[in-house]
Amino acid sequence: MAALVAARAVYAINWLNVGAIYSLMEADLKGGVAGLGTLTSSFYLGIGLFQVPGGILAAKWGPKKVVTIGIMISSLSAAGVSLTTQIAEAAILRFLVGVGMAFVFSPSIVIAASYLGQHRSGINVGLFNSTYSVGGIFGLFGWTVIASITGWRASIALSAAIGVISGILVIFLVPDEHDFSFKVERSKLVSILKDRRLILLGIGTLSLTTGNNLISAFMTFYLHSSLGVALVLASLVAALLIAMPILSALIGGRQYDKLKKPRLFMLAADLGMAGALAICAVRSFYAAIIGSVFAGLIFGVGLTTAFAAAKDLNKEPKQYDTLAISWVNSLSLFGNFGPPLVFSYLAVSFGYSTGWLAGSGMVLLLMVPLLFTVEGIRRRPIQGEGG
Repeated sequence: MAALVAARAVYAINWLNVGAIYSLMEADLKGGVAGLGTLTSSFYLGIGLFQVPGGILAAKWGPKKVVTIGIMISSLSAAGVSLTTQIAEAAILRFLVGVGMAFVFSPSIVIAASYLGQHRSGINVGLFNSTYSVGGIFGLFGWTVIASITGWRASIALSAAIGVISGILVIFLVPDEHDFSFKVERSKLVSILKDRRLILLGIGTLSLTTGNNLISAFMTFYLHSSLGVALVLASLVAALLIAMPILSALIGGRQYDKLKKPRLFMLAADLGMAGALAICAVRSFYAAIIGSVFAGLIFGVGLTTAFAAAKDLNKEPKQYDTLAISWVNSLSLFGNFGPPLVFSYLAVSFGYSTGWLAGSGMVLLLMVPLLFTVEGIRRRPIQGEGG
C-alpha cells in the first residue's frame, strides 16, 4: 500500500507542477497566459479521452499492470517536457502525460479497496484524495522553490525521475490479486456507459473539477503576472487549494458513508465552488487566498463523494467498479479541455476578473444536470451471483 500511496503523490506532482512553474517556463516558451491555457487543455484532453480505455484494460489485464504502464508513460512524457523549446511541443507531451495518468487513478482506487474493504467507499476514496493533496502541495509550492533554484527544466526532469522510481516500486511491492479469468462483457460495458445516473454524476463532477482546475492551473501565474506577488508566495496560495482536501476529503468520505446521498453532497459542493471562483474575481491577494481555501475544502468533499458514488451506483458486478469510476472520471476530465481555453481568452481580452466570473458561471451551468438525479444506492451482485 505504501508504494501505491507514493505513486499517487508523485502523480499529483507531475499533474500540477507545470501550472506552478509556468512563469519560469514562459520566459523560454513565450506563450503568455494563452500558452498556459493550451498546455492545460491538452493535458485534460489526454487524461479525459483515455479514462475508459484505461478502465477496460484494468479489468482485462489487472489494475496493477495498468497503473504501472500509466506511471511510466506519464513520467517519461514529463521528462520530454523538460527538453521542449516551443509551446506546441510541450502541449503534445502534456497530452501524453495526461494519457498516462488516465491509466492510474481508477485502477488505483480498486487496488486500495482490497486493503480497506469494499463497503467503505467514502473513506477509501477520501484517503486516496488526501494522498493526492500531499503530492499536490509539493507540486504547486515545493516545485516552485526547486525550479527557482535549479531552473524549470531540471525541476521537471526531477519529478519525472521520481515518477519512474515510483513505478518501479509498484512493480515490486504491490501484490497482483487480479482474477485473470474475468472477461469484460460488452453488454455490461454498454450498460455502464449508458447508465443515466453515472452520466449525470460525471457532468456534476465536471462542474466541480472545472473550478478546481482553473484555480490550480492559473492562480500562480495570475498572482505573479497580474498582481505582482512573488512567485513562491503566489504558488503557496495555489497550494492552499490542494492542502485543504487533506482535512475535508476524509470528513466528506465519512459523512458520505453514513448518509449515502451523493446528489445532496455534489449540489452543495458545486455551489460552493461557484462561490469560490466568484471570490477570486475580486482583484485582491487576500480574496485569492480566501477563494483557494474555500475551493479546496469544497473540492475534498465533492470529489470524494463523486468517486465513491460512482463505485456504489454501479449496478453491474463489482469487477466493473473500475469501469464505472473511469467513466465518471472521463466525463469530469475530458470536459475540462474547454474551460482553460475560454478562461485564457477572456483573461487576455477582458482581464482576469472576467475569466474568474466566467469560470463561476460555467460551474453553475454544469451543475444543472444534478437537479434531475435521484438519491439512492442499490446493492449489486458479485460476478457469478444471480440477480
